[in-house]
Amino acid sequence: MKAFLCNAFRHKLLFVSVLVAVRFTAAAQQELKGQAFDQHNQAPLSYATVVLKAGNAEGRVVQSTLADETGHFSLKIGAPGGYQLSVLMVGFVTYTQQLQLVVGKPALDLGPLGLQTAVQKLDEVVVTGHQPLIEQKLDRVTMNVGASVLAIGNDAYNILAMAPAVQLIDGRITLRGKSNVLILLDGKRLPRNTNLETLLASIPGDQIDRIDLISNPSAKYDADASGGVIEIYTKRSKGLGWAANVGANASQGYRSAGGINGGVRASTAKLDITASGSYTHRGNVERGYQNRTLYQGAVPVGSFAQAINWDRETIENSNFDGSLNYHLNPRNTIGVDAQLLHASLTGGGLVSTTIAEAPGTTFSNSLNNTSLRADLASYNVFYRRSLDTLNSSLTLASNFARYVVGQQQTFDQSLLSPGQPAGVRNQFRNTAPATYSLYTSEADYVKKWSAALSLETGIKYTHTVNSSSQVTETLTNDGWAAQPLGVLGQLGYQEHIAAGYLNLNHTAGKLSTQVGLRAERTQYRVISGIDSSYFNLFPNVRADYKVSDQYSTSLAYAKNINRPSYSSLIPFELFLDNYNSSRGNAYLQPEYTHGFSWNQLYKGYGLQLGYTRTSGAISSLFLYDPAHQRLIMTERNFRERHLSSATLTVPLTPAKWWNSSNTVGVLYQELSYPDPFTDGLVRTKYKTYYTASSDNTFLLGKNWTLQMYGVYDSPTFNGLLDYGSYSYVSLGAKRAFWNKKAALKLDVADLFYQGGQRRTSADVIPVVSDGLLRNDTRRVRLSFTYKFGKTDLAGKRTQTKGNAAELNRLGM
Repeated sequence: MKAFLCNAFRHKLLFVSVLVAVRFTAAAQQELKGQAFDQHNQAPLSYATVVLKAGNAEGRVVQSTLADETGHFSLKIGAPGGYQLSVLMVGFVTYTQQLQLVVGKPALDLGPLGLQTAVQKLDEVVVTGHQPLIEQKLDRVTMNVGASVLAIGNDAYNILAMAPAVQLIDGRITLRGKSNVLILLDGKRLPRNTNLETLLASIPGDQIDRIDLISNPSAKYDADASGGVIEIYTKRSKGLGWAANVGANASQGYRSAGGINGGVRASTAKLDITASGSYTHRGNVERGYQNRTLYQGAVPVGSFAQAINWDRETIENSNFDGSLNYHLNPRNTIGVDAQLLHASLTGGGLVSTTIAEAPGTTFSNSLNNTSLRADLASYNVFYRRSLDTLNSSLTLASNFARYVVGQQQTFDQSLLSPGQPAGVRNQFRNTAPATYSLYTSEADYVKKWSAALSLETGIKYTHTVNSSSQVTETLTNDGWAAQPLGVLGQLGYQEHIAAGYLNLNHTAGKLSTQVGLRAERTQYRVISGIDSSYFNLFPNVRADYKVSDQYSTSLAYAKNINRPSYSSLIPFELFLDNYNSSRGNAYLQPEYTHGFSWNQLYKGYGLQLGYTRTSGAISSLFLYDPAHQRLIMTERNFRERHLSSATLTVPLTPAKWWNSSNTVGVLYQELSYPDPFTDGLVRTKYKTYYTASSDNTFLLGKNWTLQMYGVYDSPTFNGLLDYGSYSYVSLGAKRAFWNKKAALKLDVADLFYQGGQRRTSADVIPVVSDGLLRNDTRRVRLSFTYKFGKTDLAGKRTQTKGNAAELNRLGM
């Protein structure tokens, strides 16, 4: 304890010393003031951009700022010497002035600076350009969805499936082979795991601006982003004025589907408002099979064959996303964000099963009906203060989210078994509602001493409360009778996480470094499970070196944590059918990862080499209940997982009208786990696999655009389960008209109907299974969008990180 207090005292002393140094530095700074105005109309230019550059040959940017609504601006300059001041505004000729600042003069007022109106003859100039879908950067890959033909009429989930180095396995997203991916929507964390597809499918593709794929995030992101970060940015107000969009689409596969969406974005000098919403209704089918070998211990005793035909399934999604920013003055902004989501699935079908054993063969036909719903309401309020002209800032935010999920299943089974009378009928139903409440408060401080040196720091506290219950009933002559569940009848979960982080960024010549440290203390309790408390430090370091204007290289290391999802911790048993179910595990522990990467970027070509070692790896596996012949999927902590990867991104321009973005990844995964029959024996599972994708855009003239996308993933595995190859091809054509404000698109998704993945566990005795399930993914879709309104001046919108980290673990 004494050592801890000494260390804490030294850290506080160091922090105070830094503040004192900053204060004396600020006292020595010289203030530069002025006002930008329209020379022709003699009116102030609100929010003009002011840039101060060094007067030497390098001409590097020293400071930049925005003028206020009256055109006034102020800059703090720390050293005397020669400078060049520039004032920029769209529609005006840039104003430039050379300055010579001397010692001893506390302030320099330049007075009014008049900008002349730019003379433009747009009718004599035709500019043709196309933003590529994929842009490789040193620290991330950017997917410009707003420039993609396939975005119109699509949704965020299917668009993510097209992103380079992204794979979808059982509805879960992996990035460069790592599954614990943090997904942010406009800065707010989204749930992942079971029903992530439901949430992302409710976000229309034509409301998405871009997607950033970050494989090595800094310490400012939560420590459980061990698989990387995917940031989704929707189209927001980019200027003063207003704009709106509406869209509709209809598609046909085995079943029909349709949807509508719209958004409004408005901005004034004081107020920014964004609101968007959507509704989709889709018919769906699920068809496939599952076969397995039945065991008694390690001895095979029979076979199991199941045919699945869910032919009446309806999915409905609706969402609303709104935000309001109010600019009290150029330095202070308050705001509120809200997101509402409703998703539901109703469906049913026939599951036929044949069980061959020594006594004879049992035939089962079961009519299954399922009703699922999920409602998410998330609210965020924040305050942001700009502290100086270098964009140092303080942001305070508080968040509340409530997630309510319900699942009800009914099974009507007819059995024909040896020695049993014909027409034996079993009926049972299962209901499992759950409510999650999440409260979060956070403060983030950014201090910029110069363009080359900055510090990011913050604290965060999250409290999560869950209440869950389960009721299983069997139909008797007297009606539905509840089965005794004991402690499983009513469960819950509570968690407290306190976190703080420091992130220092420094640039010296061609070398940029980033050093970060995050500390997190976690306390949690699973009712009828286990209690736990733990504290961890998560270091993060990155170094970028710009060898030349065309070649850069980067090295990075990070330690991260992956906490189990809430649904994985609550030991309910949710039935897929009479012979398949999933169950939580209250004894799951977090897994820890150490990740290394080496990135290369040359003329837009990217190569990333990565290695991750995970201890206590959380992986899925099957349990077998021989009494009920039931296969139960659950999760456990395995020993270790090793993952090595190499990803190459290749942009090509075969012709002026043809842009191509291509990605190839090779991965090697190795997993150690205990032998199911022999105590102390450790087995190792390993595989080399690869993924390849190609996006091609063809500009055909007369406002016609054609886009073709394809991806192929070779067979892989997750835990003890093996997954077959996956391929997906889509083709779309778009025609813009009405001065490019409207667009009509026709596309075909999953052209060759290869979207399903075969799942096996051939080498896992006593659970040897083989199954395939396909959804209604091959669809022909017609979409229409229209944009109206205008924006004409530079805006000043504030973004916040938004909802609690634990939204990530809701397991929707």
